[in-house]
Amino acid sequence: MKLLDITPYFHSRSGGIRRYLLEKAKFLKDIPSVEHVIVVPGKEERVYKIWNSKVYELPSFPIPKSGGYRFFTSLRKIKEIIKEEKPQVVELGGTYQPIPQFKSDEYLLSVFYHADLVGDLSLLPLPSRIRLMLAERTIRKKLFFADLVITPSKKYEDFLRSYGLERVKTINLGVDTEIFNPSRKDEEFLRSLGVKTDAFKVLYVGRLSPEKNISLLLEIAQSLDPALFHFVVVGDGALRKKVEKAQRRLKNLTYLGYISELTLLAKLYASCDAFLSASFYETYGLSFLEAQACGCPVVALDMGLESQPFKEFLVKELSVKAFKEALLKLYENQSNSLREEISRYVRENFSWERTFKSLLETYAELVLPALV
Repeated sequence: MKLLDITPYFHSRSGGIRRYLLEKAKFLKDIPSVEHVIVVPGKEERVYKIWNSKVYELPSFPIPKSGGYRFFTSLRKIKEIIKEEKPQVVELGGTYQPIPQFKSDEYLLSVFYHADLVGDLSLLPLPSRIRLMLAERTIRKKLFFADLVITPSKKYEDFLRSYGLERVKTINLGVDTEIFNPSRKDEEFLRSLGVKTDAFKVLYVGRLSPEKNISLLLEIAQSLDPALFHFVVVGDGALRKKVEKAQRRLKNLTYLGYISELTLLAKLYASCDAFLSASFYETYGLSFLEAQACGCPVVALDMGLESQPFKEFLVKELSVKAFKEALLKLYENQSNSLREEISRYVRENFSWERTFKSLLETYAELVLPALV
C-alpha cells in the first residue's frame, strides 16, 4: 500500500501537523509493505527523504503574519505527483478547501481534521451567523467529498456527524514516551536560564499566534506574584515580538524562542511544575500529552478532549481570574505522586504506535478489498 500525505502546514518551525508527519515517517520506516510520500510547500522545488519517506517540496508563497507558513503556488503540480506516484490513499492534513480538486476514483481520499473549522473562523472579524454559514458551507461543500474524515478527538467526530457527515472516524494522536518522560527532569538546566529553583515554574510550548490567546497568557504571568511564579515560554509565530516585549517588562518571564530538539523540550516539560495554555480551542492538544507524559500537570480550558484526562486544574472560562485560581490551586497541591499518576496514565494509554496501527488498519480495510 502506498500513502501520500499533502499539507501546507509544514515548515521548520511549525507544530502539531509537522510532528504528526515526522512521527508517521518514523513509524513507517519499519513497515516495508507500506510506501510513504509527503508533499509540502517550500521556497523552491526539491525532493528528499525523511527516514524512508519520499518528500516533495513544491514552490509556494508565504502566508502573511502566519509565522512562516506557506501555501502551494499551484495544485496542478501536486496532481502530477499523484499521477506519477499512484498512491492507494491520499491524505490531506488540516486543509479543506482543495478537497473537491483531489477527489478521484483512483485512490481513497482521506482528510485528517487537524484544524477546527469553527475555531479558525472565530478569529475572523465577522458576525457569528456569517462564520457559522462559512463553517457549514465548508463541511457540506468540501468535507462531504472526502471518502473518509479522521478526527483526533471524539468531540469533533460528533460535531461533523451532527452535520450529516457519516464517513468519520476518531484516531487519537500519540506521544513518544521514550523521549517524553519524568526522567528528563533537570533543575540545573532551568537554573542556568536564570530561573530560581524554588520558583513555581509555569511552561507554555506552542505557536505564538492569536488563536493560542497569547495576550491572556501574558496577562496571567503579570497577575501572579513574581517571587513565587516564573513563566517559561517556548515557540514562534506572529506574536513573537509581543512576547519579547513582555519579557523585557516582566522579571518572572523567560522566552526561549522556538525549540526543535525533542529531548530539550522533554527536559523543560519534566522540569516545570505546570503547563499553561490559554488557547481558545484545540482539536487535540498534542503539547498537553507531551507535558503530562513528563509528569507536568496541565492548566487549560476544559475542551472535552482525550488529551485532558485530569480535570482538577482545568478551567471553565478564559479569564485571568479562572487561570490564576487554577494555578494557585496546583501550587498548593503539587506532589510527586500527582506527577507520577499523570505520567503513568499517559504512558499506558497513548502512543504513536497505537495511532499509526489504527490508521493503517483503517486504510487497509477500505483499500485492500478494492485491489483484489
